[in-house]
Amino acid sequence: MKREVLPEREIPPMGLLPVTARWSDGRLSIAGHDLGALAREWGTPLYVYDGETVRQELAALRQALAAAYPGLTEITYAAKAYFAPRFASKLAALGLGVDVVSLGELHVAQRAGFAPEKLHLHGNNKSAAELRAALELNLQAIVVDSLDELMFLESLARGAHVGAPVRRAPRIWLRITPGLTVDTHAYRQTGHHATKFGIPIAGGQAAEAIRYAQNSPYLNLVGLHTHLGSQIHEVGPYVEAIQMLYALARAENFTPEELSPGGGWHVRYTEDAPDTQLETWVQSVAAAVQAECQRDGNPLPRLILEPGRWLAARAGVALYTVGTCKTSGDGTRWVAVDGGMADNLRPALYSARYTAIVPERMEDVPTERVNLVGKFCESGDFLIENTLLPPVARGDLLALPVSGAYQLSMASNYNLAERPTVLWLKEDEIEVLQPREDILSAAWWNSE
Repeated sequence: MKREVLPEREIPPMGLLPVTARWSDGRLSIAGHDLGALAREWGTPLYVYDGETVRQELAALRQALAAAYPGLTEITYAAKAYFAPRFASKLAALGLGVDVVSLGELHVAQRAGFAPEKLHLHGNNKSAAELRAALELNLQAIVVDSLDELMFLESLARGAHVGAPVRRAPRIWLRITPGLTVDTHAYRQTGHHATKFGIPIAGGQAAEAIRYAQNSPYLNLVGLHTHLGSQIHEVGPYVEAIQMLYALARAENFTPEELSPGGGWHVRYTEDAPDTQLETWVQSVAAAVQAECQRDGNPLPRLILEPGRWLAARAGVALYTVGTCKTSGDGTRWVAVDGGMADNLRPALYSARYTAIVPERMEDVPTERVNLVGKFCESGDFLIENTLLPPVARGDLLALPVSGAYQLSMASNYNLAERPTVLWLKEDEIEVLQPREDILSAAWWNSE
């Protein structure tokens, strides 16, 4: 029986694949590049990023902010999502700011072209070297995470003033912990009472930090920040957190020039995940800030949003080659690929769920229930547990959409695996963002 050839069309799951994804005669392409051909040329595991998806996601966020908030705004990318040097250069060219949490990320941001006034230094345990670098570069803001750090930073800033009394005091934000628990994985919750992050409102530490910073001639307190967690799909916690920040500021007679409710808005990884709307988040955050300022008769602060996952995740697709396919004694069907937890730790760390497709047989119906696993020597090395796939065999290509964030940035050399090649795709253009690591290169053996 002749197989029906379906016409080229936008394909499910369109909300998960990059915006340029198309298929014709069963073959998937991104930005006009056939994924099977890319895998054969560059090998697998292979990660590809669609440049147009990053651009459109950023444009949508900017448009939503402009429509919802009449004051000044800033969008800063959370570098921890993925920040290889060439990718960072793409983001800098788009006019983004960036949130860094280490000296390494700070140096990459500098080399990528981010100006100091576009940089925020975060982190719950910043080193002296990181803080000194921030002071020397005069970053847009150092986000202070504790009373201990506040006093330590002041001592460093005081030292920087010796012999240079006209030097400007560093701009700082205070990261405030409101004590709110959001509906997400426990490891992604960062705003509750027991978190290691931020200065708690409970017990008066946040109020003390505001007073201390305002009274210091060596610090310039300009803003408040909070971050509730990641993969949040309800706006209520954001609104409540903003109200708590303003209540705190009001009690201490402090008017923030800048305010950041963080990022963490939900990204869909599977078709059955909540289809949350970006505009809902932005409108709710903007309205909450405006209501608080109107209440007090204060000017609007510059509103800073901090997406990382939201800008990068959908743009990325991971490609793997199927290896062993087998059935265990209890009837469980196993499909193993040539990657796994060394390039994607999220399923093991967060019980994250993904969708897998067969990019060279897009019209095949998923009929086989399998566990999709990696090649590493850990029982927790799952990519997708208990999922439906079309029948696959050794040598077939699999693609996992929504692989652009928190995978490569957490990749490791476990079992001495090599970190994969990463490509940036545009129409008629392929650029290597990150070459495949070479474990046998001289750099690995120079320590002998």
